[in-house]
Amino acid sequence: MKALELEEPDRVPMFELEFQIPELFIGKRMILDEEYDYMVKRGKIKELTEHNVEILIKICRALGYDGIRLYAVPDIVYAIRIVKKKAPELAIIGSADGTLSIPGSWRDFIELTREMRLKRSELKNKLLSRIKVEIERAKEQIEAGADIIVGCADYCTNAGPFLSPKDFEDLVFPYLRTLVNAIHRSGAFFIKHTDGNLWPIIDGLVNTGIDALHSIDPVAGMDLERLKEKYGDRICLCGNVDIGLLQLGNPHEVVEAVKECLRAAAHGGGYVLSTSNVIQKEHKKENVLAMIKAAKKYGVYPLRDK
Repeated sequence: MKALELEEPDRVPMFELEFQIPELFIGKRMILDEEYDYMVKRGKIKELTEHNVEILIKICRALGYDGIRLYAVPDIVYAIRIVKKKAPELAIIGSADGTLSIPGSWRDFIELTREMRLKRSELKNKLLSRIKVEIERAKEQIEAGADIIVGCADYCTNAGPFLSPKDFEDLVFPYLRTLVNAIHRSGAFFIKHTDGNLWPIIDGLVNTGIDALHSIDPVAGMDLERLKEKYGDRICLCGNVDIGLLQLGNPHEVVEAVKECLRAAAHGGGYVLSTSNVIQKEHKKENVLAMIKAAKKYGVYPLRDK
């Protein structure tokens, strides 16, 4: 929480947006995919929520994370209440967004383009309605105990934004700002997650009032040090240990990457260490452990060159 307030805590905090391989670390797996859908269809919402929350709490405690991002839970409000009771030491991260994101198919992209050109006013009304729904979702989560809301609409590919900067200013940022303001009024922080090359739209994104940016994708040319220099007095930065390194590198390389992230962005506070996306199924256990251990060893304030 101190990091989100742009202050220095006792050490650099850590969290992950998702953790796809808990079984390698705690011997238990989350219920996902077809099994998840089957339980939802059978009405086993309570059991499914309780199981996946239990796994998320255990992995956070096993690896020393400071925030728990709740996902793969069909009843997120109930999930938040469970964490509030069973793991009060963890910052609770819920989810809400609703802004335009990269369409999932070419057909969706064509339809969005058609709406932008021919039915722009109707599109704006639809976007406003979506944001109102997401505001209510966020409020429910915050009232249940969420400290932070994360928005996961992806805005960019490695090549840049999926819309022009002008369209972002008209069709994305006003609605994101409305959501962020409502979350702030409810007493919580907002972290914006988006992959890709954000440089063409970064000023507008920061100006929406977001509290933090995740995941600052190095593959897309997002430079952590440059962001710290330009925006470190306005937003907390979350990232950006390269997920490719966790898959293909070795523990020594991972440790050096962690040290470089700390050097680039941890000074003065306002920094949370995480991967540049999520912990994936392809990641090596020894590399994940190396990242965690290095963060705990080298991320203690006051920071020193080590």
